[in-house]
Formats: sequence, structure tokens, C-alpha cells
Amino acid sequence: MIKFAPLYATVLFTQISLGLLTPLTPILLLSHGISTFAIGIVASGYYGGTLVGSLLVPFVLMRIGHIRALVIFCVVAADATLLTRGVATVIPWIAIRFVVGMCSIGVFTVVESWLNASSRRSVRGRVFGFYMFASWTGNVAGASLLSAFKSASSLLMIGVGAFTTALLPITILTRVGPALPVLARLSMRELLRLSPAGVATCFAAGMSSGMFYAMFPVAMERAGLHQDGVSVAVSLCLFAGMLMQIPVGLLADRIGRMIIIRLSLGIAIAACAGLWLSHTLLWFAVFGAVYGATAGVLYGLGVGLTADRAAQAQLVGVSSGVLFAWASGACTGPLIAAGAMAALGYSGVFAMLMALFAAALAVVLLGRQPAREDGGAVEEVEVEA
Repeated sequence: MIKFAPLYATVLFTQISLGLLTPLTPILLLSHGISTFAIGIVASGYYGGTLVGSLLVPFVLMRIGHIRALVIFCVVAADATLLTRGVATVIPWIAIRFVVGMCSIGVFTVVESWLNASSRRSVRGRVFGFYMFASWTGNVAGASLLSAFKSASSLLMIGVGAFTTALLPITILTRVGPALPVLARLSMRELLRLSPAGVATCFAAGMSSGMFYAMFPVAMERAGLHQDGVSVAVSLCLFAGMLMQIPVGLLADRIGRMIIIRLSLGIAIAACAGLWLSHTLLWFAVFGAVYGATAGVLYGLGVGLTADRAAQAQLVGVSSGVLFAWASGACTGPLIAAGAMAALGYSGVFAMLMALFAAALAVVLLGRQPAREDGGAVEEVEVEA
């Protein structure tokens, strides 16, 4: 795992920036008197950028390689974030967040394709376990900065600085990367044929993340819990998800990703049922932590499962395709959860999560184990940064 440390550090700093800027954006918009509806549109702009980026990033990667692509995405994201200073109208904010969304998905596509191309199937679970641990750690650290600093302009500069710092591990610590990939285009239909269980898992991970973290705080407040209690429960969910990444990755390499995915989905369904019946902070926190520990590991498992089925030339297409599936779910999740809560009350979000995980579990139970038994790893070659 040491040889991937620069990549993990890049993901860590990228997620610190995103973990800070995601909650900071609505705060800045509210300070300019922008309506909540318009704030929702700005948030949609970010996810729209992730969707478009997942389609365009592979072409950038094919032309200039992994290291140069990372430099471009981090620098453009930092510049776009810097432009938000003093912006008080909606349209520029939508455009800026769209660009940041494209660049963030670009960073993750490059890193994931690099990890897939440079790791064998027998260790892919732990490779992505450390990757997801770095991602979750950065997200938690970024969100915690919001309470550590009171000045919005200072927080904005920290977000910009984190994007630029994400470049240092790659440009200073290593000059080794996979050979310039050859584009093997994968449509969503081909990706589903390659690994329906893997794609379904990534989609469920994105949709559940969009549903849960957007509406879980709302559900607890409507259940009568104080804001401090809500913060504690959400923090427990995040920490549980963060702590489970590496152990689950190691376990998946030993007993198989399909088995762990099935177990995770089954336990997540039970956790959602517990949340549906919860009325006190204690039970919201307990079942929320179980939820975070199981639903939080799904994306890394889904990526590994899909990559296990792919040929070497398809790995970039796999990385962008599963990120597209994740982003599609994340975009639609909050809207579906909001509709369910309007129809069924605050527990509606947990009912929808149970239905989502049950559908994903059905696909996984019908899926086959990956057929490729070779690691498919390629030799790393020197490339100029």
C-alpha cells in the first residue's frame, strides 16, 4: 500500500476541500440572501458537473495521462473555487459548482483507474479500502473545519489551498504512473453486461448517500431531536463508515467481494428498519452507525467487483462508468427521499432506503462471481510529469 500513498494523499486533500466546500456553499449563498430553492439548483449544478465529467474525463486521460490530468483537475477546481469570492448571484455559482463537480470527478476517475491498473485482483479490496478510508477521512476533516473557523473567507481559502495541496504528493513524491491508456469505450449497457452486480452496488451507494446524508438530519429534527443530537448521530455515521473501509477491504480479498456486498446490503436493510422504528437519539445513533458501517463500504466493493471482470484496456472506462452510476444515484436520491418523506412522514426516507437496498441485493444475488482470475495488473512505467 505504500506505493499508493501519494494517491491516497491526493484523495485525502481533495476530499478535505470538498468536505468543507459542500456545506460552506449554502452558508455563503444564504449570506447573500439567495433563496433555498436557488440553493438547491446550485447543488444540482455540482452533481450535474460530476455526471458530465464522468463522460468527458476518460478522453482527457487518454490524451495526456494520469499525472497531467490530476494537475489540470486540481488547479481548475482551485481557480473556480477562488472565483466564488464576492459572487452574489445564482448563475455564476451554478457554473462554478458545475466546474468543481467536473474536476472532482476527474480526480477520482484518474486515481481509481490508476489503482485498478496497478493492482492485482488478490489485493484490490485492501487497495480500495485504503482509498475509501482516505476519502472518508478527508470528508470528515473538511466538514469539521466548518466549526473550527468562523470566517467564511478564511474557510474558502482553506478549500482552495486543499485543492492545490492535493497536487504535491504526485508532483513531488513520485513520477511513476501507468502507461498512457488506450481508450476502450464502455457504454452503460456494456458495463452492466460486464458486471451488473458491481454497477448496481455503485448506483445504490450513490443514491443511498444522496438520500441519507441529505435527509437523515431532517428526519431526526422532525422526530423532535435537538440539533446537537442530530450532529452527534451524523458524526457517528461518518466515523463508522470511515473506520470500516480498511477491514472490509481486507476481508473482501480473503472471502470474496460478492459475499461482503450481500452481507453489507442485508445489514444495511436491517439498520434502516431500525431507524424507521427509532424515536430517541440513542437508537438513531446506534442504527445510524450500523448504517454508516455497511452502506459506507458499498462503493469501494462495487468498484472492485466491476474491475475484476474488466480487461486491462477497459479499466478507465470502468472507473468513469461506475462514477457515473454513483453520481446518477446521488443526483436523484435527495429528490426521491424528499418525496417519500412528504408522503410517509419523516420515516419515509428509511422506507425508500430499504427498498433501494432490497433491489440492489436482488441484483447481487442473481449476479455471478467475477470470471477473471488473473490480476490484470500492468507494469508501471516512467512518465514525464
